[in-house]
Amino acid sequence: MIIKTTLMKKSVKTICLLLVLLGISAQSRAVDFNWGVKGGINLSGSNYKGLAENIKYDNDCGFFVGPMAEISFPLGLSIDGSLLYLQRRTHFTNTADYASVNYFRHSLDIPLYLKFTFNPLKILGIYAGVGPSFTFDFKNDNLTNKLYGLVGEENPQPNGARLINNESTVSMNFTAGVVLFKHLRAGINYRLPFGGTAKETFTEGWNDILANDFSSKSNMWQLVFSVTF
Repeated sequence: MIIKTTLMKKSVKTICLLLVLLGISAQSRAVDFNWGVKGGINLSGSNYKGLAENIKYDNDCGFFVGPMAEISFPLGLSIDGSLLYLQRRTHFTNTADYASVNYFRHSLDIPLYLKFTFNPLKILGIYAGVGPSFTFDFKNDNLTNKLYGLVGEENPQPNGARLINNESTVSMNFTAGVVLFKHLRAGINYRLPFGGTAKETFTEGWNDILANDFSSKSNMWQLVFSVTF
């Protein structure tokens, strides 16, 4: 945990330093540099495999919000970076008695995009972009306890064994949308993580909540809005 926290702090410092240096470079070369705010909702969330037959899930999705910076270069190219609070929420239901629980994940999300914008009249345009994101969880519910509580059982796992989510994830993001008056944007993002986000392959003794090898992956669609100043 200490190593992951240190990695998160170093990554945030690196991103902030990069944005500052890019801002200085932008001003020195008379390119457009703007700060702003980005936010939106998650249209989909994690996919879970290997749950017990009576446990179903749907994603209540959650939201994200935070500051952003954008540096625009000639020919419609720009670099877009953000520091976002990301909340993800999944709703689990026990179909045997229709009991339900919500499972929350809270993260710091750092997406970076290389974008191309076509807005010749500075009134209404379009944009598309691609880039990585770095996600660091800082507070998660205990998924194992949530699922056992859902079926009315105490967590029997020895030595505190639990279904663990990866606390840091790297994803590739794709985005496209519309631009209004140069500083307002609305679009759709698709997030493709590298690797799974949770896994437990030893299912013996997990029969109350698992049917087969458990795994989860957070492919995610997002509706995003931003305004720059």
